[in-house]
Amino acid sequence: MNFLWWITLAYVLSLSHCKTVTYISSSKEARDSRGVIVTKFTFHGGKQALARLRGNDSIGGMYFFPRDKLLEGRTKNDCNQFLRSASFSLFPKNSETEFKERKFPLWSHEPQTFYALFVDAATCYPQYPTQKNVGLELHLLNDAVSGGHLSAEENGLKAAHLLLLLLFTVGCVWFGISLYGILSRGGPMLLVMQLFLGCAGLQGLNLLIPALHWVSYESTGWGWPFLHSLTTLTTLAADLAMVGLVVDIVLGWTLGSCKRITTSRSETVFRVVAVLGILQVILHFYTASIDTNDPSYYSFTAKSEILLGLVLLAEGCFFLATLAGTNREDRSALRQDFYSSFAWIIITWYAAHPVSQLIVLFMAEYNRLKVFVAISQFLRGCALAQLANLFIRRSLFWEVSSLSAASLPFAERTFARKNEEKDQMSGFSYQGYEKLTKRN
Repeated sequence: MNFLWWITLAYVLSLSHCKTVTYISSSKEARDSRGVIVTKFTFHGGKQALARLRGNDSIGGMYFFPRDKLLEGRTKNDCNQFLRSASFSLFPKNSETEFKERKFPLWSHEPQTFYALFVDAATCYPQYPTQKNVGLELHLLNDAVSGGHLSAEENGLKAAHLLLLLLFTVGCVWFGISLYGILSRGGPMLLVMQLFLGCAGLQGLNLLIPALHWVSYESTGWGWPFLHSLTTLTTLAADLAMVGLVVDIVLGWTLGSCKRITTSRSETVFRVVAVLGILQVILHFYTASIDTNDPSYYSFTAKSEILLGLVLLAEGCFFLATLAGTNREDRSALRQDFYSSFAWIIITWYAAHPVSQLIVLFMAEYNRLKVFVAISQFLRGCALAQLANLFIRRSLFWEVSSLSAASLPFAERTFARKNEEKDQMSGFSYQGYEKLTKRN
């Protein structure tokens, strides 16, 4: 029952009016690792910040370190010297109802990220007994002008998601009626249109779900952190839907060019796409599971995030190479023009993530997340808008070209057979003519 009570408390406190962290563990864990990193928070420079703490540990508290001091101190200095190098500390009142508050000015005009480290007397002094059920509740706030309970790296995410969601809604209204008309006609482009609409819908969820979280969190302080995991799933599903769409087009199936694509080449494409898709799924889930509170973690420079960007880039390059081969083998000038336009859409979609990653590396860490979200989601939205426009402009040509490409060989054979039947009725036979020619 005690365990269930703590789980319920942790869930309720995750919907708090500020950044609230509930730490439930033992002081033995703090002793083994010279303190336990509870969370991190980016305070605005030169502003009045506030930290509040309450808990049942009378001999423990929170020590706040910048990243460099934390990484260096936990490995080189002795325990007491390490704790004295903390920027500030905060201890509870040994009460589960009363908070101990501390207001402190930051000495830098730039936002700084501090890591909250739980330490008690048993951490540095082995003679002190350890406690099994240590419960602490930590509140971290900036001043109201700087975003209140929002960290500096979180401030601005709501505006970015709402603006992107507005642009996405405008695009849906602009292209929606025409796309619905194409979809209702069915025909050879039905599968591609279904994949496109599925990808667009999932991309819209990628914008809507975080927007709901940040609107609620910034205005009332109530948010749902589990939505981050849901966003990971929708992002992955959108990527896989785009993979299916691109494979369908680059192999020439939809435009009737499949007769020019050999079976071995199709199998090669499927194998490469399967390997890259599996890597993409693994890296998506692994990146989502990374503990961003670890001081050794630098946003957008972690190996898994770099590998994810490289996999997406490799996937886009492979699709471009396959599309170039299909384009060279196709003799239709109109289809070649379509493939050339589609190549730019592939570049825009698959370059969105790695290009955004590269850009944010030149920015301060507290600005990276919001800039990455703005650039990558905007580029993906542009790719979807270009694709919708391309489908609408070429829909009639696509249907005619696909039907003619699929039926032209059969039509030629039928025309030749009819001519032969007419000649046989008039007493002329192609086979007799050939035999006569060979005798002569």
